[in-house]
Amino acid sequence: MNILGRVQKIPGGLLIVPMLLAAVINTLFPAFFQIGDPTTALFTSKGTMVLIGMILLVSGTQLNLSQLLLTLKRAGVLCISRILISCLFGWSFVHFFGINGIGGVSAVAFIAVLTSCNPGLYLALMNSYGDDVDRAAFGILNLIAVPVIPVMILNSASGVGIDYLNVLATLVPFLIGILLGNLDSNIQKMFAPGTMILLPFLGTSFGSNIDLGIAFQSSLSGLLVTILFLLICMLPLIGIDRALLKRPGYAAAATCSVAGLSMVVPSTAAGFNSAYVPYVDSAIAQIACAVILTSILVPFIVQRIAGKQTLPDMTKMRS
Repeated sequence: MNILGRVQKIPGGLLIVPMLLAAVINTLFPAFFQIGDPTTALFTSKGTMVLIGMILLVSGTQLNLSQLLLTLKRAGVLCISRILISCLFGWSFVHFFGINGIGGVSAVAFIAVLTSCNPGLYLALMNSYGDDVDRAAFGILNLIAVPVIPVMILNSASGVGIDYLNVLATLVPFLIGILLGNLDSNIQKMFAPGTMILLPFLGTSFGSNIDLGIAFQSSLSGLLVTILFLLICMLPLIGIDRALLKRPGYAAAATCSVAGLSMVVPSTAAGFNSAYVPYVDSAIAQIACAVILTSILVPFIVQRIAGKQTLPDMTKMRS
C-alpha cells in the first residue's frame, strides 16, 4: 500500500489529510483524543505549540546565513503587507458595520480570519513547490500566526498592543536552529527530513480541535468570510509578490490559509472585551469552516500558480 505516495499527490497533503481525518474522528468520537496523555498531548491542541517550536528549530537548521537577508526580504514584505491589510480592512469593517458585522459575519469572526496564517500548510506547500529560502520563511511567518494581531485590532480602543515577549518566544527556537545548522553541517543534514516527519502531527493537532458538524452549520456565513478573506488578502499579496519581489506569487498565495489556532481568537477577544461574548460561538464555527475551505482551496491555487501538475517525490527533498 503506497499510502505516503497517495497523500503526497494532494497539495499540502502531509498536513491536510491528517487534519481532515482528525476532524472526522473528533466529530464522531469527541472523547477519543481526550483519553489521556501521551495520546492527548501528542494529537490535540495541547501539543500544538510544542510541535510548532520543533518545526521552527528544524526549519532554522536548514537556513544558511548566506540566505538570511533574502529570507527576511521575501517573508518580511509578505508579513508586513499582511499586517497592513489586516489593520486597514479590520478597522474599516468595525467602522462601517460595527461589531455585529454584516451577512451573519461578526467583526470578531472577520478579523480573526483576515489576520490568520497557517505556517504549517505554507511549509507543506513549499516542500513541494518552493526553494530553501521559501521554506526558511516559515520561521518568520509564525510571528503573525499567533492570535496577538487580531486581538490587538479588536481591542485597539482599549489600548491592547503587541506582546513583544510572544514575538521573542517565537524567534528563539528558530534562531537556535540557525545557529546549530550553520555551526555544523552534519546537524543540518540530520534535521533535513524533520519538517516532513512533524507536519502530519501538526495537522492532526489542528484537526482534533475541529467539529465538522458545527463548521457546516455555519457553512454559508463561513463561505462568505472565506471568500472575503481570499479576495482581500490573497489577490493583493500575489500582486505584491510579483511586483516587489519579482516572484511567481505561489509563496504569497500559500500564506493565505486560515489556521486552526485562530479559533481561540473569539474567546481571547471576549476575555478583554465582554462586548464580543455574544459572537463567540458563531465566530468559532465560521472560523472552523474557513479553516476547512482554505485548507482545501489554497493548495490547488498554489499548485496552479506554480504551474506544476504533479508533485515531486518529497522523500528525496532536503526538507
